[in-house]
Amino acid sequence: MRTEETNAAAGVGARNGAESTARQRIGTQNRASASAAQSSDRYVKTKDAQQAVQNREAEIVQALGIPWREGQRNHIRCPYPDHGGADDWRLTSKGRAICTCTGGKTDSVLDIACKVEGLNFEAAKIRCVEIVGRTDLIRTKTEGGCNYQTTDARSLLNAPADRRDDALPRAYLAHRLGIEPGAVIMPSTPVVGLKELAYFDPPKTPKGKPAKVGEWPCAVFGQIDAQGRQHAHRIYVEQHGAGKARLGIGPKGGPRDPKKSAKVVEGDTTTAGRVVVWGNPKVAPWAISAEGIETAAAVANAFRAEIEAETAYVVAGINAGGVEAFTPWPNTKRVTVAADRDEAAKINPSPTRRGERAARAFSIRNHEHVAVSYALAGEPGTDTDWLNVHETGGPEAVRAGILGAVAYRPSEEEVAAERERIDGTAELQRIERDYPLPPMESVTLAYQRTKSGKVWVHQAVKVGEAVEMVPVASAFGVAARLRMADEGDAYALRLVVQDMNGRCRQIDVDRAAFARQGAADTRAMLFGAGLRTENDGEHIAVKCVKAADPAREIIVVRRPGWHNSDSGAPFFVCPSGQIFGAEGGDRPELSVNTKISPTVASGGTMEGWRQAVTAACTAPHCEHWTLGTIAGFAAPVLSLCGLDSCGINLSGMTSGGKTTAQRLAVSAWSRAALDQRESLLQSARATANGIELMAARSNGTVLALDELGHVHGKELGRIIYSLASGVGKTRMSAEAQLRTSHTWSVFVLFSAEKSLEEKVRGDGGEWAGGMAVRIPDVDISGINRAVDQRVLDQIGAIDRNFGHAGPAFVEALIGAGLHLKASDIRQSVVQAAQAIAGAGADGKHVRAAMPFAILNTAGRLAQRLGVLPEAVDVGRAVRWAWERFTKSTDAVALDPEQQATTNLRAWIAERWGSSIHPTMPDDGTRPPNRDALGWYDETAVYLPAQRIVEAAGGALKEIEIGRALDAQGFIAKTKDADCYFVSFVPKIGKIKAYALSRSAFGRTTRDEPSFAVHSGGRA
Repeated sequence: MRTEETNAAAGVGARNGAESTARQRIGTQNRASASAAQSSDRYVKTKDAQQAVQNREAEIVQALGIPWREGQRNHIRCPYPDHGGADDWRLTSKGRAICTCTGGKTDSVLDIACKVEGLNFEAAKIRCVEIVGRTDLIRTKTEGGCNYQTTDARSLLNAPADRRDDALPRAYLAHRLGIEPGAVIMPSTPVVGLKELAYFDPPKTPKGKPAKVGEWPCAVFGQIDAQGRQHAHRIYVEQHGAGKARLGIGPKGGPRDPKKSAKVVEGDTTTAGRVVVWGNPKVAPWAISAEGIETAAAVANAFRAEIEAETAYVVAGINAGGVEAFTPWPNTKRVTVAADRDEAAKINPSPTRRGERAARAFSIRNHEHVAVSYALAGEPGTDTDWLNVHETGGPEAVRAGILGAVAYRPSEEEVAAERERIDGTAELQRIERDYPLPPMESVTLAYQRTKSGKVWVHQAVKVGEAVEMVPVASAFGVAARLRMADEGDAYALRLVVQDMNGRCRQIDVDRAAFARQGAADTRAMLFGAGLRTENDGEHIAVKCVKAADPAREIIVVRRPGWHNSDSGAPFFVCPSGQIFGAEGGDRPELSVNTKISPTVASGGTMEGWRQAVTAACTAPHCEHWTLGTIAGFAAPVLSLCGLDSCGINLSGMTSGGKTTAQRLAVSAWSRAALDQRESLLQSARATANGIELMAARSNGTVLALDELGHVHGKELGRIIYSLASGVGKTRMSAEAQLRTSHTWSVFVLFSAEKSLEEKVRGDGGEWAGGMAVRIPDVDISGINRAVDQRVLDQIGAIDRNFGHAGPAFVEALIGAGLHLKASDIRQSVVQAAQAIAGAGADGKHVRAAMPFAILNTAGRLAQRLGVLPEAVDVGRAVRWAWERFTKSTDAVALDPEQQATTNLRAWIAERWGSSIHPTMPDDGTRPPNRDALGWYDETAVYLPAQRIVEAAGGALKEIEIGRALDAQGFIAKTKDADCYFVSFVPKIGKIKAYALSRSAFGRTTRDEPSFAVHSGGRA
């Protein structure tokens, strides 16, 4: 009976070994490198870990290789390495372990992980939350303390030359192998030696800072997998590579581990399976897999001839989990696992056989693709690896042992168990991990399979005396809480929803929205993302979301563009979500609701974009394309300097390339396609509210609105002022509270067939100087409309190469420290505006020149920073545009007195003889007054005071119009010296009116010979 139990336990252990490896793919480190896991920048808060493992203790202990079933009552052999007593260990109903060796005390599941796998408490927390699929609880902390302590793989392997001593790794391996450095066969993957690298102990508390222990030489070994993904492993060594570094006793009482993984980059869920390689894995048909780097080096030394002949390659998986996760290269036909023999009794009479279990797990997963064999190092009952064999017997003994490897093919039961695990448990755990349900006090929710086999959220419902799990909704969860940094630190939640195609979608939901109309907005977003429900599933989902308080917090901004960090230094958020200039560990993110998708955010290459814009900007007589190109860089400058939003309008007949200019501007940040909802190029066919939303989404970049013919002229005037103000309308909520308005700082690029003045006036609106200075009009008439098709095809490459130039410009701006010199850049913009407007220009003309000055400054900065090609003539395009503006009718608005006079002349001329009558008609009868808007006699034209503002086009107030007319000598008569008007119109009666000089505003008496006879003379 004891033998059967032992065999059963061994079988369970083997299966659990396979299961644990799959879960390790969720994390970054294996239990065999516990200190490395702890010493990395990953941690879990104790409270979060305790909540995550609650009620899942049986599942965790099974994953740790302990053959315990939930609900089991009988005792089992103690799994602790220092005990191993028979039939004296069990898991209580509360999920705590008790054994005779604990002296009556109980162990939490975290304590169990520490004892069974030799982990410290920090590493045990990571291990356990990985098993239950709660990797969202794993946080990252900065090691800090040294300005060059960058420990990601890329930084370590590309350390500057003055920090490197690349002889160290060879010397270290030679020391471990007991051979001369020149005889060491080195990995084909990158290897770097660092003269000194800081070593840190983890912080004492989750919010604490790592404690620097000291600096030691370090050998860094690059890792890679068959998919090309990279990582690196650190080994701290003694001076001159004379063995592993002795780092003293750590805070937990044991020696510090000199081996550490490189920092895991964001987005990497696991690095298991990435290996250090000796040889050419793309060619060699035979792979020999070992655990540690030193062990693999010993194997490589024994198989030097095969490696050099490219018939074999050797890999180091770093640990047993890496051996299990290794994926052979496509050309590999067979794999020999050079396994460590973990059979020594040590403290625990039951050996772990971890190396053998790893070899078997690898075979189960790969036996259909490659022939697998494994060779155990040393003699049975020992704890030997192949480095030990090399030390005692030399490379010949290593070679002989591995060539005697035993072929292994898993049983049907093992394969079936693996398939069941992959098809069943793995999917369930993946969904639990990807769509974490927040714990609730009043409702019990869990993921289970429906009758049709789908994994849905189930609710515990009491039916009679029994409790049944009823499906209520497809997978959804709360990934993190959000703190909206640009909205007064208001809280939101990041929800994850499994859409109708099985993909994971993220949505950001304001918590304040829960209080509006029964959280209707939230439910709409959930359904829009693909949530499916039964019964009242949507209300259960909203209840769940309302109760959520996830531990993970993300600082989020709603808008792209410049933002200020806590230190006061600005950082920039691109529409794609890229962030430049943010410092510290709490890097903000762009809300997923605002972030544009990767396919719209970028495509092609920077060089492809440069070639396209060079073709556009060097096309003869196409200066408007240069304006469009540099407009893509204007908003970061404008926003950084705190200048008002502004822009230009390109007007002219169709097919002149106005939209191409807009596409050139937008291509700096995204794909420029009117059919893309996320693109920064949009049709002007939108409401004022829609344009506010577009402006906020374009904050810090460019807003291109094509074809203003879709907008009514009166509405266009309001849109111009709104865009320039940088803030949307203030709106009231249903609870009589003010809602947060949209805000933006953006450079606007309009296009229209008419000038803005023609559009506004043509639709009955009033054109004002404030509009002209905010969005100057640039008439493109006279540009080259016969550009060669070959050039147009070259320009069309911006549809394939986009989204690189804008981020590159901001990154270079920050890299040069110019983001900290906003006042200097602003001063240069002001000086450029004064130079463009010309010497002696008044304030209105200087202000109108500001958009052109911003374009000029941004374009020259882009060239200086190497983003914009030198072939682009920025200055010529800006001068051309200013000249076009000053000659347009829009520019007349910059002189409101002159504009008022011109408008008065046009208004009087249009109505002369129809609604402006003589004070005494030709027939001597009394003049009709019913439809009269004004009168005239031989010297003056009389306009009633209530008509003068309308007649002057609304550009000035009444008193200002009177003052302007008097200054130009256009007032024919006044009531008295202090007035600009008369109180009596001859032959008409007592009316407050302005008597304008007839010679300036009406027909002369020579045009009407009979007038003098009937006029009755001067009043």
